[in-house]
Amino acid sequence: GHDMARRIELRGENIAASGDTHIEPKQTIIIGFGRVGRLVADMMKAHDQSYLAVESNIDVVAEAKRDGYEIIFGNVARTEMLDRLRLGHAQSLVLTMDEPVLSVQLVKKVRAWVPDLPIIARARDIEHASELYKAGATNAVPEALEGSLQLSEAILVENGVAMGPVIASIHEKRDQLRQQIQEDGDLENEPILKSLTTDRGEATADDLVPDGLSPQAST
Repeated sequence: GHDMARRIELRGENIAASGDTHIEPKQTIIIGFGRVGRLVADMMKAHDQSYLAVESNIDVVAEAKRDGYEIIFGNVARTEMLDRLRLGHAQSLVLTMDEPVLSVQLVKKVRAWVPDLPIIARARDIEHASELYKAGATNAVPEALEGSLQLSEAILVENGVAMGPVIASIHEKRDQLRQQIQEDGDLENEPILKSLTTDRGEATADDLVPDGLSPQAST
């Protein structure tokens, strides 16, 4: 009831007060710290990239802090929380939460504030990815589809198919999926659909920006 909600609110305030009042600019802001967000943070650390995660679940924040992650408690649905993140100083924003409506709303809001900021968002499916691209996402990754592509790649390699043809077929299938997203969403610009973890060359910020969202086009 009301008492329980108040206790949760107070816990959040206590966690937020433990050093989170002033937020230093970071290269990457990660919204959501479930399985996907934690993995993204691990990869950031592995490559010496500074990051800050934001999570609205108090228990998750407390556990992550104990594990040494850079994380704060906050509800990004609130404009004042987004203001505190200083996104204008960030190099990228990653939305990892499995909340389709909120993620689309955040993309729209942040894109209006920071036109040049790369926004990489987790998508539940092709339809959600389409909505994210229309909202202004730089890259939307349909988790299940990317997982299927990587699974197919692993199976083909284990079956003895040469890596070159496997990679080529994965690229071809990804292009087909990208076109499907474009058709489903009636997009003006063809989106980019690529794995964020690949050994086929690192994607630069320019690689991740569709033509319509280039810095020049956004100004």
